[in-house]
Amino acid sequence: MSWAAHQFEVYAIQAHLPKRLRGQISFFAIFLGDFTPDFLAKFWVYGVTVNGHHYGASEPYRWHRGWPGMGFTHTLFFGLLVAGGIWLWKRNPAWFIGFVLGYAAHVLTDVNDSIGTMLIFPLNLMNWSVGTWAYAATIDGGKYLDAAGYYSSLGFVMDVFWLVVVLFSWRVLTREFWRTQVVPADPRVWAWFGRFLNERGLLALYRGTFFYGVCRLVAWTTWAHLLTNPVIDGVRRNGYPWDLSWGGPWWIPKVELDQVHPLIVLPVALGMFAAVYWAVARYGPRLIERGGVRTLIERPLPRAGSSTRPSPARRRPSR
Repeated sequence: MSWAAHQFEVYAIQAHLPKRLRGQISFFAIFLGDFTPDFLAKFWVYGVTVNGHHYGASEPYRWHRGWPGMGFTHTLFFGLLVAGGIWLWKRNPAWFIGFVLGYAAHVLTDVNDSIGTMLIFPLNLMNWSVGTWAYAATIDGGKYLDAAGYYSSLGFVMDVFWLVVVLFSWRVLTREFWRTQVVPADPRVWAWFGRFLNERGLLALYRGTFFYGVCRLVAWTTWAHLLTNPVIDGVRRNGYPWDLSWGGPWWIPKVELDQVHPLIVLPVALGMFAAVYWAVARYGPRLIERGGVRTLIERPLPRAGSSTRPSPARRRPSR
C-alpha cells in the first residue's frame, strides 16, 4: 500500500520510457494503469459509515489483496487482461503500452507492505511480500491508523524515494517536455481538454497528480506527527512515534496472509518489472509502427492566455 508513491510513479515512468518510445506512450494510460488496482479494490477496504453503521469488508486486508477477495486486481495477469481489452476496443498501442507499464508499477510496488500481492496469480494464490512496513488497513484501524502507520514507518521513505526520483527527472514537469513528449501521444485527449482550458490550464492538469502526491505526503505526515495525540499502550503521546525499522511501526497490529519467503520476492518482483520494460522496449516500437503514430501535425497548442483552442488531431497514415 502506498499513499503518494503511486502518484509519483506515473511521472517516473513517463520520464524513463525507452528512447524509441518517447513521445508515443499515453500519459493518461500510465495514470489509468497505475490507479486501476486500487480503484477496483480499495473502495470497500475503508468502507463507509451511515447512521452509525459501518459498511465495508469484514477482513479488509483479505478483500484488498487476498483470495477470496479482490486480490486478483493487484496482479500482472489481470493487468494484462485489462490491457488486452483496451487493445481490442481501441487498437491504440499508445494506450495499451502505457496501461501495462502503469499497472506493473503499482502491482510491484505493493509487494513492500506486510500483505503484498498475489504476484504469480493464477498459478499460485499465495501473497508475495518483502514486509518492508506493516499493512494497517484493518477494520479496527481504518483510514487514519493506516495513514499514521504508513507515515511513521518505511512507507514514508518509499514516498520520499519516488519523489526524489521525479525531482531528479525534473524535466518531466516542464512545459517543454509536456509539449514535445506528452501531448503528441494523446493529441485528441489534449485537444478535447483544450476546448475548455488554455495552455496554462492544460499544463496544470498534467502536473496535478504530482502536486496532489506532494500535498498528500506533507499533509498526512504533518497530521500524524504534529496534529494528533494518540494513546498507545496506555500512554498519550504527542504524535505517533516514528519507527523506521524493517516491518514497523511496532505499535501497529500488523496483518499478513499466507506468503512466499521474502528473500524470493524482491528478485522475482524486480525481474518481472525488468521483463515488462524489456518487452515494451523490444516490441513497443513495432506495435506503434503497425498501429500508426498519432500526433498533432496542424499547429501547436495555444500559449497561455491565448483564446485559440488546439486544433483537432489528425491521424498519420499507417506505414
